Amino acid sequence: MRIVGGACKKRQLRAPGKGVRPTRGMIREAIFNILSERVVGALILDVFAGSGALGIEALSRGAKACTFVERRPRTLRTNISTLALDRKVQVLSEDFRPALRRLKKKAFDVIFADPPYNRNYIQETVQMIARYALLAKDGMIVAEHSVLERYEIPEGLNLWKQKRYGDTSVSFIEHRDPL
Repeated sequence: MRIVGGACKKRQLRAPGKGVRPTRGMIREAIFNILSERVVGALILDVFAGSGALGIEALSRGAKACTFVERRPRTLRTNISTLALDRKVQVLSEDFRPALRRLKKKAFDVIFADPPYNRNYIQETVQMIARYALLAKDGMIVAEHSVLERYEIPEGLNLWKQKRYGDTSVSFIEHRDPL
């Protein structure tokens, strides 16, 4: 697995072991083409980070800092260290629920949520992001989930765009404009 753009382009990332489904390079490239300049100077939150591919990709493309949430961060820490990104990151090595609660009211410009498929974590994660006011006013949630998973968008948020890549769906969620 490699970084697809920015300062760390083509650098190798280690992938976690069994049970982790890293975001494929083609999907990561599509996500960052959609986000475009939104990541430059941004504060990033990468929930269910795994290898850290999404957050590290954002840092490679000019993000200011990234907070990673990963229960088993061994591979993530190796990737961060290998790419000398230690000073731009915070790693919360715990379940996503207490981590999101702890980050309450800290506003992130881009939030990546890529939970295990078909466990209803996407619903719970997006609800917690809204409840704890973790999304900046002009921020974007990028939620990766199975095309079979359905979830409700919380009040105050809006599904801006959704893309399908095989059995993967990527939803781009933003603040709803007041009427």
